[in-house]
Amino acid sequence: MKRTIQLLILIFFWITATAQRVDLDKFSFTASYRDLPRGGLDTSFRTFSVRFDAGTFSRMVMKNEELEDLVYIEGWKKLSYDAHIQVETKIEDLLIERTDIKQKVDPIKDKNGNEIGKKTSYYVEAVYTYAAHAKITDYRGRHIETYTIASRSNKQTHNSSTFSSEAEAKAYAIFGYLLMTNNLIKQTADRVVNTLNNTLGYYYGFSERFVSDHLWILGSKKHPEYDAHRKAWVTFKSAMIKMSYDEPLDEVKEMMKPVIEYFTKMKKIYSSRDKSDRKMRYASCFNLAKIHYYLDDPDAAMREASELVMNGYDAKDGTHLETAATNLKQLFRQTKFQSRHFTVRPESFEGPQATSSTHY
Repeated sequence: MKRTIQLLILIFFWITATAQRVDLDKFSFTASYRDLPRGGLDTSFRTFSVRFDAGTFSRMVMKNEELEDLVYIEGWKKLSYDAHIQVETKIEDLLIERTDIKQKVDPIKDKNGNEIGKKTSYYVEAVYTYAAHAKITDYRGRHIETYTIASRSNKQTHNSSTFSSEAEAKAYAIFGYLLMTNNLIKQTADRVVNTLNNTLGYYYGFSERFVSDHLWILGSKKHPEYDAHRKAWVTFKSAMIKMSYDEPLDEVKEMMKPVIEYFTKMKKIYSSRDKSDRKMRYASCFNLAKIHYYLDDPDAAMREASELVMNGYDAKDGTHLETAATNLKQLFRQTKFQSRHFTVRPESFEGPQATSSTHY
């Protein structure tokens, strides 16, 4: 009888321990928002114009007007003149400093993968340089910033297609020189425009952003909170589906209230220093920090991230979340925006010489 009681007690503790086991699974989601400009410009500036000045030889391949048409800033209106800011970009002519004939040796293999010989081919290696920079000024002529897009100190290498003989490669280096130069000019012009667009977008644009992220959701089916965790996830996912970079967050915030209430309650219920409780608190603080971050509430996100650090379970995640929330708060302070979710209508923007009203 005594042995039976002991066995029942062991079974009871085993069932209890199993039920309280905390395994966390990553559940992925997508969030959308607008990037905010980091350049510190007056937020009423929303029109720009572009001027390119390509070198003499470059203009034979790519016209200045063609390059100007390719430049854009997300969330801004492009004007021919009288804009809030002007982007002046200079591309110096590409210079091929030297060409060399290089040899390439490749193994020849049979159908079984055994090497049965070697194949020698030749190609032209061209070492070249180019330079480009962009200067940003406002409509008053005030210098805002200068960006180095390419420097001649950074030597570039181009390899031609291969030839079966050294003589063919030498002929290409002579007679194909102009064609190779023209192709390189087109490639570098495209590279300059892409780099310029990325730079302007980062510092001044309102790009549409879609990011993948995750929450930690309870994976232990026998845990008493398993069903509630899954229900919170479903509600969260439904709210995130409603999130749009182009719309205010009012509806999303309302849908997210029960999720925030649930994970906040979990922190109080599982409050001991037991490892299982700490894992439950970790999931709650982590999830809340992510939720508040994507709801554009960096202060609340920082509070949850700090609590995650103090909890001691995977504290490094709390540090990363604190940094993200701090950066977002600084960005709001710098740009004077309080959200990353709003409509942009560039067609409604006017230059500084016109009477304008800015619409977001």
